[in-house]
Amino acid sequence: MSNETDSFIQEVDERVREDRVMTFFKRWGLWLGGALVVVLVGIGGWQLWRAQQTESARSQAEAYVAAQELARAGNLDDAKAAFENLTNEGPRTYRVMAQLEHAAVLEAQGDLQGALAEFDAAAEAATDPLMKRTAQMRAAYLVAETQDFAAVQARLTPIIEGGGQLATLAQELLAVEAWEAGEVDLARQTLDAIALAFEAPESVRQRAQVALAVIGPAPATAEQETTAPAPAAPAQ
Repeated sequence: MSNETDSFIQEVDERVREDRVMTFFKRWGLWLGGALVVVLVGIGGWQLWRAQQTESARSQAEAYVAAQELARAGNLDDAKAAFENLTNEGPRTYRVMAQLEHAAVLEAQGDLQGALAEFDAAAEAATDPLMKRTAQMRAAYLVAETQDFAAVQARLTPIIEGGGQLATLAQELLAVEAWEAGEVDLARQTLDAIALAFEAPESVRQRAQVALAVIGPAPATAEQETTAPAPAAPAQ
């Protein structure tokens, strides 16, 4: 299934930023725009068709793409029903991808609790680590909208500790939510880690640096103030 997974990741990486970036700009401002941008749309159904040449797989791909087209056309009720049907049949990867799309439709319709449950179910069912992490990230975004900071942190910590392509996005979300919750030190520490992560994309590191400039440096401790050198005496 490696070809399917590669196509899946490419689609996510290229398309997710287009769906929620403006909402994020409004909420957090220009300095972090584009950080929280993992939305499951347009997963490569046609690539799956080419990768799986059996009649059953072609039928699944056709149904999957048709459901996507319904969603893109705004027929969310029909798309929801179509994706729900696909969650119960076909290879596991198809079922998990259908769960992710079904959850995205539920979210678009305002059923955040239903979407959260479906993202959690997709994460539980996924065998591919990156697909699992993607479902977990989508769930974390919903938790950030509906629950407190402790719940968000609990969701993001295993993604960050697991490393990989989504760890930096999880760190960015953690920093934003920590800042909003008044956990400024944690926000600063997390952004410092991103800025120093040379394996992270340059654009991500730059966002972290801008965010650190907005937050400002950590206040000096009493010990630091005591040990600071005295100002030089004026020249006579």
